Amino acid sequence: MFFVIIRIVFWGIAFIISFLLIRKSRLIHKRRWSIIAFVFAIILTTISALIPIENALITFASPESAYHYNNSGNVKLIVDGEKTDFVVGAKGDADVYLIIPKSGDGWKLGMGLNTKRVFQTISNGIIIYVYQYKNTNDYYITVLDTNGGAIDITDNHNSEFKYLEKINSTLDKTFYNYYAYINNFDNQYALTVNGNTIKIPN
Repeated sequence: MFFVIIRIVFWGIAFIISFLLIRKSRLIHKRRWSIIAFVFAIILTTISALIPIENALITFASPESAYHYNNSGNVKLIVDGEKTDFVVGAKGDADVYLIIPKSGDGWKLGMGLNTKRVFQTISNGIIIYVYQYKNTNDYYITVLDTNGGAIDITDNHNSEFKYLEKINSTLDKTFYNYYAYINNFDNQYALTVNGNTIKIPN
């Protein structure tokens, strides 16, 4: 995770320099000023972790490389959107969702704060989430049948659904998680799962 390492190293060096300057200065209460400098270094490290300044300098060659810059684990699936890509990563046994913005001939860093869950519901054991990137028109849907097994899934926007499967040996079931980019998501959007239609308001 270069994203975090770079910030820790940068502000760590900044703290060391300020600490040495304080030691050599004529300031009174040098210990107090050293503590203040350390606290500021921690605060600035935290704040800088929320601001991807790399986006002004770097364009990544793939959504995978943009994901790995500030996330650990493997990339399991990528759903292609219009202005973004939806990346499904794995961190241990947990799935990590991140929407990564496109930029001309490449990709920029995506931040978790910019991936907003705007809708969620459970219907007959079907868990549905809809995610949005910032305030854009790029929406993505995830669908999981908690009963296990593959499902027949379509929507009224002719979206292309991709899926990942996970085997649970304890329950002796295979669970399928479906993902799709929703084009022109509106109040008329409806999902059909195994013949049952579920309306999803925008």
